Amino acid sequence: MGSNILVIENGKPFMAKPEGWNKTGIVNSLKRAFTLKYEMYNEKDIMVSGVEFDSIHNYFIIKKDSGNFAIQIPLFYLNAQKYFINEKLSGFQIWPVWEKSDEKTDIEIVIEAKKSLTEYSIEFNCTDDNFQFILKEFALGFIIRWMSYLY
Repeated sequence: MGSNILVIENGKPFMAKPEGWNKTGIVNSLKRAFTLKYEMYNEKDIMVSGVEFDSIHNYFIIKKDSGNFAIQIPLFYLNAQKYFINEKLSGFQIWPVWEKSDEKTDIEIVIEAKKSLTEYSIEFNCTDDNFQFILKEFALGFIIRWMSYLY
């Protein structure tokens, strides 16, 4: 923690930096080392979003100009659709939760993510358009969350 995180979305790089990355001093260095708040910058070094993980309540907040989004784990809503996250050691799967009246019987996996057990990396495969506007922030939230458990 406290280091920059490279996020690549469809071949386009973004740099996630810990909150306070531009402040000097030993106290600020210690804050950066244990922060669960990151700011994401595009290739022109313009801030595009922020991601914050709340370890007590197990959710992360995605902050964008278009609005803030809270992702509660394991159940959350996104664009009026309810999703469930099934985590495992090597990654996780996300699928929509359908009401019984919808007559959906098959589980449709919309995100499958693989976590590396030897390095801090997550690879996403997403087929749901609901996630496209926050996909890189969603991935960053999970990497921050995963790294926070190593404290």
